[in-house]
Amino acid sequence: MFRHCMLADMEIEEFEAYWESMVNECGVREVEWVKDLYTKKHAWATAYIRGRFFAGVRTTSRCESLHAKLGRFVESRYGVLEFVRNFQRCVDFLRDTEDELDFRSWYGTPVLQTEFVELEKSGWTMFTREMFLRYRDSLKRCVRVRICEFDDSDNPHAYTLQKYRRPEMNWKVYRDHISNRFSCSCMRMESFGIPCVHILSVCVRLDLVEIPESLVLRRWSKASKLEIHNQCGEQQTAEPSVTYRTRLGAFSQLCKRLGRVACMSDEDFKLYSNKLMSDALFLEIKYGLRPLTDNMTTANDCGLKDPIRVRTKGTARMSQAGGSAPKTKRKCSTCGKLGHRRTRCPNGGAQPSTRNKESLAGRNKRKRTKVTT
Repeated sequence: MFRHCMLADMEIEEFEAYWESMVNECGVREVEWVKDLYTKKHAWATAYIRGRFFAGVRTTSRCESLHAKLGRFVESRYGVLEFVRNFQRCVDFLRDTEDELDFRSWYGTPVLQTEFVELEKSGWTMFTREMFLRYRDSLKRCVRVRICEFDDSDNPHAYTLQKYRRPEMNWKVYRDHISNRFSCSCMRMESFGIPCVHILSVCVRLDLVEIPESLVLRRWSKASKLEIHNQCGEQQTAEPSVTYRTRLGAFSQLCKRLGRVACMSDEDFKLYSNKLMSDALFLEIKYGLRPLTDNMTTANDCGLKDPIRVRTKGTARMSQAGGSAPKTKRKCSTCGKLGHRRTRCPNGGAQPSTRNKESLAGRNKRKRTKVTT
């Protein structure tokens, strides 16, 4: 129950009513610790800290999540070298996962689930995939509230909204028609960075076909990384090696993004492979990394070929004509023939060979001699 009071996204009136019912049910109204905790509700209750943006971070949850991912690659028994190698594997895993999420956000078309088709499509083009799912849930629930009052006598325009069959629950939405900015008394937009159901209800009332840019937080948009990639090449540092590594990392991420879409068809794969190879040869010649005579080398000439045959080291095998002794072939110890062993002899051990007969006779003779003596 206390967890619900702390984490649930509810109004202040709902929080107070729920708190009263909880302390009465548990019988802890007069406990000093509970009283002290209630006086600090502005520091831990979601209903009172609304309006402060934390990007979804609650206490150490993000740190523990990162530690769990790191624990899959790193163990306490590792040395420094093993730790660095496996830590780099963990970083590569996180980057690949992020690239996959970016790919899912940029490509594909979602199945529309609301009757507000234009607003839903606009949300898909602006938000990332995960934030779009949350935005669509709010868009579905915007039909649960209705606009009961509207005042356009002053700027900003004021809208009073009321929940269906709950007249005691109402909110105020303000819209600046000059800058097209929205604000709501619930302050969920300021808390989570996603437009609330009340603002979306006003957007539906205004027949908007796309979400205003003021309702799209930059960090939740698909274009949030474009400026970062563009600025990586512009940053200058005192160490040229640091600048080179920074540019190399940024360019590698761009090549990964290109590779994901260029490999979808054989035609695009061949086209962009030839382009990259020709550009790479041009830059290598430009910076003196390749002789000018290799300018006409094509992409087909740079493919994988069979290795060059070289003479192996060591003494070569001597042929039989050179005088080497032929290898002695093994014979069956039962019948004395070639091509099989004693265990696979067709005679089955019933007819021993002449050599075996002589050895058997010798053993019997020695036994008789011992008995006689």
